[in-house]
Amino acid sequence: MNISLPADQITFIDNLVVDLGYANRSELMRSIVRFIKREPKVLAQAEAFPMNPPSTRSRAKILSGFRDTGLYNKGFMKDLEDGLKRSDYFTD
Repeated sequence: MNISLPADQITFIDNLVVDLGYANRSELMRSIVRFIKREPKVLAQAEAFPMNPPSTRSRAKILSGFRDTGLYNKGFMKDLEDGLKRSDYFTD
């Protein structure tokens, strides 16, 4: 499993790894998943941080925006494109 996160969230996770004494990010994430599995109600608090929809529903515009940053490799872009195609939310 791979996820993309903004730099500030990566820094936050890296700090948690050090502060809490985990060996690496993966160990921290496994611990978080185990916790949520035991206490799924904690995710209800995530509702306080609603996800905002993208500013466009256009698959082409979204792909172009990611591509234009130059930050993402071909494999990621292919996975993103495949995911957008499977979604009923996006158009083109």
